[in-house]
Amino acid sequence: MHDREFWRQHVEAWRTSGLTQTKYCKRHHLKTGTLGYWSSMLRQKATASEPELVEVGRVEVKKEWQSRPIELVVEGRYLLRLWPGTDRDHMREVLSVLECRQ
Repeated sequence: MHDREFWRQHVEAWRTSGLTQTKYCKRHHLKTGTLGYWSSMLRQKATASEPELVEVGRVEVKKEWQSRPIELVVEGRYLLRLWPGTDRDHMREVLSVLECRQ
């Protein structure tokens, strides 16, 4: 199984090759459907707007909840536990790393 970078390079090489997907895949021993899938996925990723952090207003938190994290599920793939006092810049860094892995 190949990683995202492998497919990004092949999609870019195919697009600049002037070959059809079928001919490119035969030449490089790749599956046409897989190249098409990655081509679509990488195009969607490139055109998607960057997600923004949304600030949530302050609310009164019950004392027994003050030491518990807020849990966020990101795209059904990641669970983030944000403990009270989580630094915003650190959270942005974590989210940017997750974005790169997709």
